[in-house]
Order: sequence, then C-alpha cells, then structure tokens
Amino acid sequence: MTLLEQRYRFVLRMLPASYRAERAEEMVDAYLDSAGEVPDEDNPRPSWREVASVAALAVRTRAGGLGAAPRYRAMGDAVRLVALLGLGFHAVLGWYGLVGTLFSLGVVGSLPSEFVITDPAGQAWQLVSAATDLVGIAAFATLALGRVRAARILTYVGLLFLGVTLAQELFVWERPAVDELSYLLVTAVPAVALLLGQHRDAPVRRSSLLAVLPLGLVVLYVAAGFGITRDLAFYTGAGLDWMAGWIDPHGLSAVATVVAGVVCLARKAPPAWSLALAVVAALLGVLRAPVRYDVEGVFTQPLVATWAGQAAGLLLLAAALAVVSVRALPRAT
Repeated sequence: MTLLEQRYRFVLRMLPASYRAERAEEMVDAYLDSAGEVPDEDNPRPSWREVASVAALAVRTRAGGLGAAPRYRAMGDAVRLVALLGLGFHAVLGWYGLVGTLFSLGVVGSLPSEFVITDPAGQAWQLVSAATDLVGIAAFATLALGRVRAARILTYVGLLFLGVTLAQELFVWERPAVDELSYLLVTAVPAVALLLGQHRDAPVRRSSLLAVLPLGLVVLYVAAGFGITRDLAFYTGAGLDWMAGWIDPHGLSAVATVVAGVVCLARKAPPAWSLALAVVAALLGVLRAPVRYDVEGVFTQPLVATWAGQAAGLLLLAAALAVVSVRALPRAT
C-alpha cells in the first residue's frame, strides 16, 4: 500500500463505518486514478479540496436524509428541526420587534411624544432593526415553504445585520459582551443547522400554514394583552415584577419548550424530536440566564430569580432530553 493510499484511507475515516464498508474501495481507486503514479519519496497528500469534499460528505451522511440509515436519518431530522424551531423563534421575535419599531417611530399607535424616536440616528438604527426582523421573518417563511436556498441566503443576510447591530451595542453603547455573544449563539446555531441539515438528500416539506404561524402567535400575544401586562408588572412593581419574566416572548417560549420537552419524555417521542428539543432548551437556557444582564440597580430580585429558575430548568431539561434521545437512537449499522 502506497503512502498516498494510506492517507486517502485515513481521510475516509471521517465517514461512517457503514458508508466506508460500501464505498471506500471505490472512492480510494477513484482518488488514486486521479492522482496518478506518485512515489512515496515525494510525500504525497490528498488535496485540501478532496479533504473538504470528504468532510462535507461525512456531514451529509450523518445528517441523513432520504434513504439514509435509521440512526443517521434521525440525526438529520433533529438537525433540520433545530433549524426550523430556531428560525421560527426568531420569526416570532421579528414580528414582535417589528410592531415595537412601528410604535417607537410613531407610525402606528399613540405613544406619548417623549417615547417616540425623532432623532435621525435613532431612527436609522430602528430601521436597521426592522430590516433584521423582516429578514428573519422571511427566512423562516421561505424554509416553511420549501425554498431552502432562499432561506439560507436570508438567514446569512440576517446574521450580517445582527453582527452590525451587535457591534454597535458592544463598541458604541458598551453593553456587556456576554449579553451580545449569547444572543449571537442562539442565532448562529439554527443557521449552522440549516447549512448542515438541508442538503440535496434532505426531505423537503412545504406548509403555508407553518409559514404564517409566527404572525398568528404574535397577534394572539398582543390580543391577549401580554405585552401591556408585562410592562405593568415590570414598571409598577407591586410585588408582580416576577410576572414579567413569565409573560414576555422569551418567557413564554421557555414555558412552551418545557411543556414540549416533558411531553416528549412522558410519551417517548422519536429521538429526532427529543434531540432537537434538547438543543433548543439548552439555547434558551443560555439566553435566559441572568448573567446576560447588567442586573445591578436595574432589575428586581424576584425577576432575576425568575430568570435563573427558568435557565436552570431549561438546562436540566436539555440534559434529560439529550440522554434519552441518545439512548433511543438506532444503532449504527
């Protein structure tokens, strides 16, 4: 066996064992034919392009789609669910943020004049925020409608907008880095899941109802008066400050995730759902942790305790779901 063949076989170890057993010899022969006769004295190596193509194939086979082995199909479905749930979460926040932007610019509603942003710089950043919200909304809608390529483009444009906004908050407003980086993590993980899970072998599902679901949830939220109730609980105190932590969009998302996770554990849901919810619960736990906030003199102790309890509960749920889902995954063949 030549040195080059040894190195090709080493690179192919990135692939699942079942895939190597079926295709490794064919792939090694193809690579060696392409490389030609190269003596060991020349210290030959696979090209970076070949290594990258094998790495991409390794990801695609493990995040399996149509025709994949049961274990890798379950893992692929979990990755795609993380992308869908993550983008859906940001779409809900996008609709909610868009409503807030329209109010703050005085386009809709009747806010007191002191709460309406009138300076050009503030209005410009509000428009950047609105653009970010619209991109997030469109990214989820296109994914729900089966337009995967458009969803990818919009997701990465949204990450670019978010990066600009976070840079402004870090370097202009000097907000704590842990606050911004944790939110960037919650945004980046679904984007990476979208890249890894939605490959050419992935199943494509289309649902017009799912595409408009975030808007429906925000309409219900506003109609129920949760936004007003949260503000009253937060600003008036009266022993109700803890309530704000349960009825804001993040708090309700945490509650929904816990309910879904408990149902998955109780009913022994498919491992793809348990694994996806484990990732989502962990991300929300990081996002909800009170360490993200500058709490000194700003937030009340009951509210901080609420956030801490939610973060701890979400992280414990994530650990339980991860253990259960890994045990339930079909064995690799």
